[in-house]
Amino acid sequence: MAYQDQIPQPIDELKTSQNDILNNFIAIKAAWDVNHVTFDLANQGKHNYVTLPEQAGDPTTSTDEVALYSKESALTGKAELFIKKETPTGDVIEFTSAIKATPGWTRLPSGILLKWGAATATGAGTIIFPVGATIPAFTTVFSAQLTVLDATAADADEAIRLTAFTAASISVWGSPRSTTGSKAVNFEYLVIGE
Repeated sequence: MAYQDQIPQPIDELKTSQNDILNNFIAIKAAWDVNHVTFDLANQGKHNYVTLPEQAGDPTTSTDEVALYSKESALTGKAELFIKKETPTGDVIEFTSAIKATPGWTRLPSGILLKWGAATATGAGTIIFPVGATIPAFTTVFSAQLTVLDATAADADEAIRLTAFTAASISVWGSPRSTTGSKAVNFEYLVIGE
């Protein structure tokens, strides 16, 4: 039987409304038991897990509130987790979408955006960060890390240097470590921004 929110009424007698009250308790327990440890177990009151139905839009938050919710991602087309910060800014951060490949990207719940990839530079080179329908753009870059890929003993003389970075790209210089000039250098990069 469905929960009846108007039971009992002031004029109800227990002998006639007892079955309705019992059915309300059954309905309350059935609702509580969805994703929760049931009333009479050691971990009562705790969640077994949390499911968040996909929302059509972003919820409203007030001062001193943060909302965690599921919504369809414009980047992946799937339900992803979002955080909406408190007003007045109410920043919305999507933080479970990613491209788990090279090049790839992910966003942390703080709003920090990470991008990574592999490239080759002979002398001066520029790596333009991928941006598109499924890849967000940086608004600011805080740091870029470069790592030379030494595949063979012949590669041991390679060096890669970061010469500049913007929200759209990093500039690098690939060279031998022991002599002047340029050399083809294979490297990986990790860029941190927002």
